[in-house]
Amino acid sequence: LKLQFLYFIAILKPKNSPVKLLKMMRSGMRVATRAAVARPVQARNSSLQVTVSGLNYVGTGLSAIALAGVGVGIGNVFGSFLLAAARQPNLMRALFNYAILGFALTEAIGLFALMIAFLMLFA
Repeated sequence: LKLQFLYFIAILKPKNSPVKLLKMMRSGMRVATRAAVARPVQARNSSLQVTVSGLNYVGTGLSAIALAGVGVGIGNVFGSFLLAAARQPNLMRALFNYAILGFALTEAIGLFALMIAFLMLFA
């Protein structure tokens, strides 16, 4: 962009010869090359690295949302168990087995979510 600007300015001046234009373009290229070499490339990469490592914590927090869903699911399982036991107390033993099975499956989902969260955090 700087080079194009220098070339545009050089063309606008009628007293510049083609040799002078060429010298101006070469000096502009040298300035642009020096600026590109002097630019710290590592600074951009380190800020990008900080951003990516920060996203690690964001992912862990988002995976913890699944744990709230597990709490709601376990509440639904035992709430439904209490309603069913109140309606038919004679089926209490079978309903309790189903409630424990539902609790175990729902808790397993929570443990998987917690495992994924720890993997994102520490791996």
